[in-house]
Formats: sequence, structure tokens, C-alpha cells
Amino acid sequence: MREDVLKNMLDNASRDHPVTREEITRTFRVSDRTARKMIEDLREKGVRVCGMNTDKGYWIAKTQKEYEVFRREYVSKATTIFRRAANMDRQTDERQVNMCELL
Repeated sequence: MREDVLKNMLDNASRDHPVTREEITRTFRVSDRTARKMIEDLREKGVRVCGMNTDKGYWIAKTQKEYEVFRREYVSKATTIFRRAANMDRQTDERQVNMCELL
């Protein structure tokens, strides 16, 4: 039931008029974290929910092109996170970079 209501809200939204997390938290009386989890759950089920974790909000892609634009940004963010994690993984306690070395 709740999932259907959220999908309907997102389907009626657009890039220019997205559904904000604040709207989701008010509508469902949930925390911000729960609102983000609700979006993640839809994406796990394959729903093409566009929008990042920003104030702007979310909507369901209406076209393949709209989805592809979102996907590039989404994957780019993930790629950056994986690269940073790999850089941190390569450090050891003895070789930990300190602020003086970065300057």
C-alpha cells in the first residue's frame, strides 16, 4: 500500500517538479532515513527512480534518455566512492598519509 502510494507520487512528479524527501517524510510520517530507504527499496526492485540524495527530490524516469542522464550521474558517484575506498585501502598504518604530506 505505502509503496504504491509512493510510486504514484513519483510517477506524477518530474525533474522540474520532483517529490522531495520532506514531502515523503510528511506523507508517510517517517524519518528522513526511512524516506531514503523507501527510495532505495524501489530502486532495488528495478523502479527507475531518478534524483540523488539532495534537496531537489525524486521522480520516475518518463523516457529512456531521462533515465540514462540520471544513470550517468548515479554511476559516476559510485565510481568516485569506489576509487576513494581503494585509495584508502592501499594505506597501511605505517604509511598513513598525514595533512603535512598533502600540503
